[in-house]
Amino acid sequence: MNPSARAELESRGTTHTATAPANNLDQVREILFGAIVRDFERKLARIEGLVASQGDELRADTRRMIDVLEAHVKRETDAQGTQRESDRAAQVAALNNVAREARDAVAELDQRIKKLEDGLVRAQRDFRQQILDEAKGFVEQSRSLRDELMSTLQRELAVYTGEPSEAAGPASGVVEAARTSEPRAEQS
Repeated sequence: MNPSARAELESRGTTHTATAPANNLDQVREILFGAIVRDFERKLARIEGLVASQGDELRADTRRMIDVLEAHVKRETDAQGTQRESDRAAQVAALNNVAREARDAVAELDQRIKKLEDGLVRAQRDFRQQILDEAKGFVEQSRSLRDELMSTLQRELAVYTGEPSEAAGPASGVVEAARTSEPRAEQS
C-alpha cells in the first residue's frame, strides 16, 4: 500500500474510531434516557405552547379589559361633562330668572314710588289748596268781622259822643247792655 493511502486510511480510521465512541455514547444515552428526554421535550414543548397561548389569551383579555375600562371611563367623563353642562345651564337659567325677577321688582317698586310721589304731590297740592281756601275764608271772615266791628264801634262811638251817625242803626246789644248798666251804677 501506498504510504499516502495508508495515512489516509489511518486518518479515516482514527476519525472513525474517535467518532465511534461518541456515537456509542449517544446510543447509550438514547437507550437509557431517550424516551424520558423525548417525553420531557414533548412536555416542555406542550408547556411552552400552553404558556404562549395563555400569554396571548392573557394579553388579549388584558387588552379587552383595558378597552372596556377606557370606554367606561370615557362614557363616565362624557356623562359627567354633560351633567356639568346641564347643571351650568340650569344655574345660568336660574340666575337669569332671578335677575329678571329682580329687574321686574325694581321696576314695580319704581312705579309704586312714582305713584306714591304723585299721590304725595297731589295730596300736598290739595292740602295747600285747602289751607289757601281756608285762609281766604278766614281772611274774608276776619275782614267782614272787622268791618262789622268797625261799623259797630263807629255807631257806639257816635251814640256815646252824641253825634248822630248816618250809618248809626239800632245799637247792638253789647252797647245797650253797657248803657243800661251805667245808669244803674249811678243810681246805687
